[in-house]
Amino acid sequence: MRVILVDSDPGAMEALAEHIRRAEPQAEIAAFTSREELARWMEEDGGNARRDRPRLRVQTFGNFEVFYDGKPVHFRRRRTKELFAYLIDRRGAGSTMGQLISVLWEGRPDTDSVRSQLRSLITDLRTTFRDLEENSIIIKQRDLIAVDPDRVDCDYYRFLAGDQGAVNAFRGEYMTNYSWGETTLGALQQKK
Repeated sequence: MRVILVDSDPGAMEALAEHIRRAEPQAEIAAFTSREELARWMEEDGGNARRDRPRLRVQTFGNFEVFYDGKPVHFRRRRTKELFAYLIDRRGAGSTMGQLISVLWEGRPDTDSVRSQLRSLITDLRTTFRDLEENSIIIKQRDLIAVDPDRVDCDYYRFLAGDQGAVNAFRGEYMTNYSWGETTLGALQQKK
Protein backbone atom coordinates (compact mmCIF):
# COMPACT_ATOMS: atom_id res chain seq x y z
CA MET A 1 0.00 0.00 0.00
CA ARG A 2 1.33 3.42 -0.97
CA VAL A 3 0.29 6.63 0.76
CA ILE A 4 1.25 10.14 -0.31
CA LEU A 5 0.80 12.89 2.26
CA VAL A 6 0.86 16.60 1.40
CA ASP A 7 0.55 19.13 4.21
CA SER A 8 2.46 22.25 5.20
CA ASP A 9 2.44 21.09 8.83
CA PRO A 10 5.16 18.43 9.27
CA GLY A 11 3.87 17.61 12.75
CA ALA A 12 0.41 16.78 11.46
CA MET A 13 1.89 14.67 8.66
CA GLU A 14 4.08 12.79 11.12
CA ALA A 15 1.11 12.04 13.39
CA LEU A 16 -0.96 10.81 10.45
CA ALA A 17 1.96 8.75 9.10
CA GLU A 18 2.39 7.10 12.51
CA HIS A 19 -1.33 6.27 12.63
CA ILE A 20 -1.13 4.74 9.14
CA ARG A 21 1.99 2.73 10.08
CA ARG A 22 0.22 1.25 13.10
CA ALA A 23 -2.76 0.24 10.98
CA GLU A 24 -0.69 -0.92 7.98
CA PRO A 25 2.98 -1.65 8.92
CA GLN A 26 3.93 -2.43 5.31
CA ALA A 27 2.68 0.93 3.99
CA GLU A 28 5.10 3.02 1.93
CA ILE A 29 4.60 6.63 2.97
CA ALA A 30 5.90 9.61 1.01
CA ALA A 31 5.42 12.95 2.72
CA PHE A 32 5.68 16.36 1.06
CA THR A 33 5.28 19.81 2.61
CA SER A 34 3.85 21.40 -0.53
CA ARG A 35 2.11 20.53 -3.76
CA GLU A 36 5.13 21.96 -5.57
CA GLU A 37 7.43 19.48 -3.82
CA LEU A 38 5.08 16.63 -4.77
CA ALA A 39 4.92 17.88 -8.37
CA ARG A 40 8.75 17.98 -8.58
CA TRP A 41 8.93 14.42 -7.26
CA MET A 42 6.30 13.26 -9.76
CA GLU A 43 8.12 15.03 -12.58
CA GLU A 44 11.52 13.60 -11.61
CA ASP A 45 10.44 9.98 -11.60
CA GLY A 46 7.02 10.21 -13.17
CA GLY A 47 5.86 7.83 -10.47
CA ASN A 48 7.74 5.13 -12.38
CA ALA A 49 10.30 4.35 -9.68
CA ARG A 50 7.51 3.08 -7.49
CA ARG A 51 5.86 0.95 -10.22
CA ASP A 52 9.11 -0.45 -11.60
CA ARG A 53 10.52 -1.61 -8.31
CA PRO A 54 11.79 -5.17 -8.11
CA ARG A 55 9.40 -7.85 -6.94
CA LEU A 56 11.62 -8.62 -3.95
CA ARG A 57 11.14 -6.11 -1.11
CA VAL A 58 13.48 -6.02 1.85
CA GLN A 59 12.60 -4.32 5.12
CA THR A 60 15.60 -3.43 7.27
CA PHE A 61 14.01 -0.80 9.52
CA GLY A 62 12.86 -2.61 12.64
CA ASN A 63 13.18 -6.37 12.23
CA PHE A 64 14.68 -7.71 9.01
CA GLU A 65 11.96 -9.09 6.74
CA VAL A 66 11.84 -10.15 3.09
CA PHE A 67 8.76 -10.13 0.83
CA TYR A 68 8.23 -11.38 -2.70
CA ASP A 69 5.19 -9.96 -4.48
CA GLY A 70 3.98 -8.79 -1.08
CA LYS A 71 4.21 -12.22 0.59
CA PRO A 72 6.81 -13.14 3.22
CA VAL A 73 9.75 -15.17 1.92
CA HIS A 74 10.31 -18.37 3.90
CA PHE A 75 13.94 -19.24 4.59
CA ARG A 76 14.54 -22.86 5.53
CA ARG A 77 17.09 -21.94 8.19
CA ARG A 78 17.35 -18.99 10.55
CA ARG A 79 21.00 -18.45 9.61
CA THR A 80 20.13 -18.41 5.89
CA LYS A 81 17.96 -15.39 6.54
CA GLU A 82 20.74 -13.79 8.60
CA LEU A 83 23.22 -14.46 5.78
CA PHE A 84 20.92 -12.64 3.36
CA ALA A 85 20.49 -9.79 5.87
CA TYR A 86 24.25 -9.38 6.11
CA LEU A 87 24.60 -9.33 2.33
CA ILE A 88 21.88 -6.67 2.15
CA ASP A 89 23.76 -4.65 4.79
CA ARG A 90 26.91 -4.82 2.61
CA ARG A 91 25.01 -3.20 -0.34
CA GLY A 92 26.58 -5.27 -3.07
CA ALA A 93 30.10 -5.44 -1.65
CA GLY A 94 31.44 -8.98 -1.79
CA SER A 95 31.98 -10.93 1.41
CA THR A 96 34.51 -13.71 1.85
CA MET A 97 33.84 -16.99 3.62
CA GLY A 98 36.04 -15.78 6.50
CA GLN A 99 34.07 -12.54 6.89
CA LEU A 100 30.77 -14.39 6.87
CA ILE A 101 31.97 -16.91 9.44
CA SER A 102 33.15 -14.15 11.77
CA VAL A 103 29.71 -12.51 11.57
CA LEU A 104 27.39 -15.53 11.54
CA TRP A 105 29.39 -17.64 14.01
CA GLU A 106 30.76 -14.84 16.15
CA GLY A 107 33.53 -16.10 18.39
CA ARG A 108 33.79 -19.54 16.78
CA PRO A 109 36.97 -20.54 14.99
CA ASP A 110 37.03 -20.92 11.21
CA THR A 111 36.98 -24.73 10.89
CA ASP A 112 36.15 -27.13 8.07
CA SER A 113 32.88 -27.92 9.83
CA VAL A 114 31.83 -24.26 10.02
CA ARG A 115 32.84 -23.70 6.38
CA SER A 116 30.72 -26.69 5.41
CA GLN A 117 27.76 -25.22 7.29
CA LEU A 118 28.29 -21.88 5.53
CA ARG A 119 28.40 -23.55 2.11
CA SER A 120 25.07 -25.22 3.00
CA LEU A 121 23.59 -21.84 3.91
CA ILE A 122 24.77 -20.32 0.63
CA THR A 123 23.23 -23.23 -1.30
CA ASP A 124 20.02 -22.84 0.70
CA LEU A 125 19.95 -19.09 -0.03
CA ARG A 126 20.51 -19.58 -3.74
CA THR A 127 17.83 -22.32 -3.81
CA THR A 128 15.36 -19.99 -2.06
CA PHE A 129 15.77 -17.38 -4.78
CA ARG A 130 15.90 -19.92 -7.59
CA ASP A 131 12.52 -21.20 -6.39
CA LEU A 132 11.24 -17.63 -6.73
CA GLU A 133 12.79 -17.45 -10.21
CA GLU A 134 15.12 -14.69 -9.01
CA ASN A 135 18.47 -16.36 -9.71
CA SER A 136 20.40 -13.14 -10.27
CA ILE A 137 19.86 -11.62 -6.82
CA ILE A 138 22.78 -13.54 -5.31
CA ILE A 139 26.17 -13.07 -6.97
CA LYS A 140 28.65 -15.88 -6.26
CA GLN A 141 32.24 -15.77 -7.47
CA ARG A 142 34.94 -18.06 -6.12
CA ASP A 143 35.36 -17.07 -2.46
CA LEU A 144 33.05 -14.02 -2.68
CA ILE A 145 29.31 -13.72 -2.35
CA ALA A 146 27.21 -10.57 -2.68
CA VAL A 147 23.70 -9.36 -3.37
CA ASP A 148 22.81 -7.39 -6.49
CA PRO A 149 21.35 -4.22 -4.93
CA ASP A 150 19.55 -3.33 -8.17
CA ARG A 151 17.44 -6.49 -7.90
CA VAL A 152 15.83 -5.60 -4.55
CA ASP A 153 13.60 -2.83 -3.27
CA CYS A 154 15.14 -2.04 0.11
CA ASP A 155 14.17 0.70 2.57
CA TYR A 156 17.83 1.06 3.63
CA TYR A 157 18.97 1.62 0.04
CA ARG A 158 16.17 4.10 -0.61
CA PHE A 159 17.06 5.94 2.63
CA LEU A 160 20.66 6.30 1.45
CA ALA A 161 19.41 7.57 -1.92
CA GLY A 162 17.41 10.29 -0.13
CA ASP A 163 13.94 8.85 -0.76
CA GLN A 164 11.66 10.88 1.53
CA GLY A 165 9.32 7.95 2.18
CA ALA A 166 12.23 5.82 3.40
CA VAL A 167 13.64 8.68 5.48
CA ASN A 168 10.24 9.11 7.13
CA ALA A 169 9.95 5.35 7.72
CA PHE A 170 13.22 5.21 9.68
CA ARG A 171 12.38 5.19 13.41
CA GLY A 172 15.84 4.60 14.84
CA GLU A 173 15.70 0.82 14.44
CA TYR A 174 17.71 -1.19 11.94
CA MET A 175 17.77 -4.99 11.69
CA THR A 176 17.01 -5.25 15.39
CA ASN A 177 17.20 -9.06 15.24
CA TYR A 178 20.97 -8.92 14.47
CA SER A 179 23.52 -7.35 16.83
CA TRP A 180 26.00 -6.73 14.00
CA GLY A 181 23.51 -4.23 12.53
CA GLU A 182 24.30 -1.70 15.27
CA THR A 183 27.22 -0.27 13.28
CA THR A 184 24.97 0.58 10.35
CA LEU A 185 22.31 1.85 12.77
CA GLY A 186 24.80 4.41 14.13
CA ALA A 187 25.58 5.63 10.61
CA LEU A 188 21.87 5.89 9.76
CA GLN A 189 21.13 7.90 12.89
CA GLN A 190 23.86 10.37 11.97
CA LYS A 191 22.39 10.82 8.48
CA LYS A 192 18.80 11.46 9.60
